[in-house]
Amino acid sequence: MNETKPTLTTVPTAEARTTDVVLRWVTILTVALIPVAFVFGALAGMAVEVHPQTVAVVTVCWFGSWTATPLLVLTFWLCRSHPALAGAGRWAGWVATVPPTVTILLSLGL
Repeated sequence: MNETKPTLTTVPTAEARTTDVVLRWVTILTVALIPVAFVFGALAGMAVEVHPQTVAVVTVCWFGSWTATPLLVLTFWLCRSHPALAGAGRWAGWVATVPPTVTILLSLGL
């Protein structure tokens, strides 16, 4: 008797390829927002007497936007080519957008 062994497919699905294309553009735009978030977060300190809780959140996201965001974007770009790490790379790509976006939006509200 001849039995066939199951093999793992490493070909990404159409949905994964579409998500990767979207995430490429999202991470590029996120990296472009880092300098904007840096400036807005630096200026948010002037409102510490009026909105202390908001400035505290902005400060945390400000630090995250120039420390964690580049690392998360790099993780996304490096994990794209490894099928076993593709899910973690996509997760990192989506999470990378949070600190700069939150910093900018909260700073605009001050």
